[in-house]
Amino acid sequence: RHRFPLPRHLAHRDLMVEAAARGLKKVRAVYGGTLSVRLTEHSGRLDASDTAGRPLVGAYVKVYARMHDGAVQFYKDGYTDHHGRFDYAALSTDALDRVERFAMLVLSETHGAAVREVDPPGR
Repeated sequence: RHRFPLPRHLAHRDLMVEAAARGLKKVRAVYGGTLSVRLTEHSGRLDASDTAGRPLVGAYVKVYARMHDGAVQFYKDGYTDHHGRFDYAALSTDALDRVERFAMLVLSETHGAAVREVDPPGR
C-alpha cells in the first residue's frame, strides 16, 4: 500500500482515482464523506462506521447481484443495526447459490456514501 495526501481543495470531494504501475491500472471511486465500510466476506456481513470507528446505526444498504447466468438483479436492501452491521448475503431462499458477485451501495445521511463489490461467501 502507498498513501498519498490529497490536495486540500479535494479533501471532501467525490473522486475517481486511477493508479497505474508496472503495466497494471486500477480505478476506484473515492467518496468525500466520513463513512467507512468493512466487509467480512466469509460471513457475508458489512460493518459501517465513521472514521473514528463508531458504528453507524441506520445506514441504508442496497444490494445487487450478478448471477451465474450473467443477469444482474436486485438482491436485498435494509438498514444497519445498532452495531452498524448488515447481513448482505442471507436470504430465506436459495438465491445465494446462484450469485457470482455482489455490488452494494451504502448511504448515510450524515457520513456520505460508499460502493463496494465482493464475491459471495463460500458455502
